[in-house]
Order: sequence, then structure tokens, then C-alpha cells
Amino acid sequence: NQYANTDNINAHYFTTAPEILEDFPAPTYVFVGAGTTGTLNGIVKYFNEFCPLTKIIAVDAAGSVTFSKPASPRHIPGIGTSRVPEIATLLDKSLLHDVLWISEIDTIRMCHRILNEYSVPMGGSTGSVVAGIIAYAGKFKAGDTIIGISPDFGGKYLDTIYNPAWVAQKYQLTIK
Repeated sequence: NQYANTDNINAHYFTTAPEILEDFPAPTYVFVGAGTTGTLNGIVKYFNEFCPLTKIIAVDAAGSVTFSKPASPRHIPGIGTSRVPEIATLLDKSLLHDVLWISEIDTIRMCHRILNEYSVPMGGSTGSVVAGIIAYAGKFKAGDTIIGISPDFGGKYLDTIYNPAWVAQKYQLTIK
């Protein structure tokens, strides 16, 4: 049960976060999608202990209730929640530098942009994180090290994000 099992947090505390610091000893920002909040919780906890100057930015889907916003319809799985995960209550929100809410339309556009520019199909969580980084870019300074957690590829989104008919039906958006 990834929504309630603290092993979800520990997996990222003991693996993901140390791997980031091994390659990037003092990142300025780390952008993390908020689904179950396991990754976010683990990274926040680890960075607070070992690299407290790093700014952790949570990226959530518009319409998600994880950070006490009103619920609204969402169609892209993997980021955002319809109910607050049990492990989300363990997150010390005071350790977050900021929380960004990304619309699903912006997520879809970003996924297609990445596909068109780099020939890499990314999933909804990754598209949301990259959209969040770009939305936040005006706050970056020269020399900042920016990390974005990319937890998914696009294979499981072929019937949704990468399906023009589905996108048109759900969002009245034409994609190329």
C-alpha cells in the first residue's frame, strides 16, 4: 500500500536522496512530484538532515487534494490525489520551499514538447515536474543547480497523454 506504507518514504530517504547528493553535492533546487508523497517525504527528510540549504519544491496536479486545495476532476494518473495519502500526513510541510500546482493541459503540452524536441516520451509526473521547473525559472540565478525528479516514461500514457482523440475529448486541445 504505497499510500500508507512508510517503506515508500524510506526507499527514497535511503536511495533516491543520497544518489542525488552523490552526483550533485549541493543542489540549489530539487523539484519533486507529489503523488503518494513517498518520494517527496523521503527527499525532504534527507535533505533537511544532510543538505538543508537546498530548496525543495513540491509539484502537484491542479485539482489534487494533497496540499489542502479543493478537489477538481483530474484524468492523468501518477501525480496528485483524490484523497490525502496517509503518509502525506507525515510530511513536514514547513520544510518545503514552495508548492506548485500544474494544470493537466500544461502537463500534456510539456510531455509533447519533450517528445517533439528530444524524442523521449515522458509520463504525466515527469511532464508536470518539468512544467513546474519552467514556470519557476524566473527565480533561478546563474550557477544554480536544478534537479527534477523524473519518475515515469510515456509508455503507460499512450492511450491518454499521447492519444490525440483522448486529449481532444478531455481538454478540447489539439496536439501535434
